[in-house]
Amino acid sequence: MRKKLVSLIFLIFFCKQEDLKIKKIELCEYFNSSGECKKELSEFHTYNFVIKEKKITTWEELANSMYFHSRETPGFIIRFNRSFTAEEKIDFKRKYNAEYSFSSVEGKMEGFEIGENWIGSFQYLGSIIKQRQKKFKLLEKKISKNLFPADLNMKFQINEFEGEIKTNINLIIE
Repeated sequence: MRKKLVSLIFLIFFCKQEDLKIKKIELCEYFNSSGECKKELSEFHTYNFVIKEKKITTWEELANSMYFHSRETPGFIIRFNRSFTAEEKIDFKRKYNAEYSFSSVEGKMEGFEIGENWIGSFQYLGSIIKQRQKKFKLLEKKISKNLFPADLNMKFQINEFEGEIKTNINLIIE
C-alpha cells in the first residue's frame, strides 16, 4: 500500500503534462456542445436567403429576418492537442477574445463555447450585416447586391495563442 501511495505522489508532482498546442483551426457554421461541427463552412461559402415576405426591402429588415429566422452563424473551432486542465479552462473563459472584420467593419464574436480540448466561436450573419450597414448609414436603404461577395476574417487571442481564419461569403437573395 505504501509503494502505491509513493508512486501516486511521484506521478502527481514529477510528471510533466504535454505542452498545450493548437492542433487545428476549422471553419464551422454550426457546432454542438460536444464540439462536433454539424454544418461545415467552406473557404468560399454562399448563403441562399429566400425572402418569403414582400415587406423585406431594407438592409435592416433583411438583417433582422436573417437573425431571427434563418440564423446563419459563421464561425470556427480551435482544436488543441490535449484536454485542458481545470486552471487552463478557467483562464481561457476569462481571457478569450474573438473578433471579426467584414467589409471595413470590425466587431466582437458573441458566440463562445469551451469543451474538453476545443474552443468555438461564432457570430450571426444577420448581426454582421446589420453592424456593417449601420456604420455606413445604410440600414434604411433598399437591399442591393453590391455588398457581396465579401471577405469575413475571424481572429482570436487568448494568452499566448492567437490566430486568424478567413472565408469569403456570398449572399444570394431570392
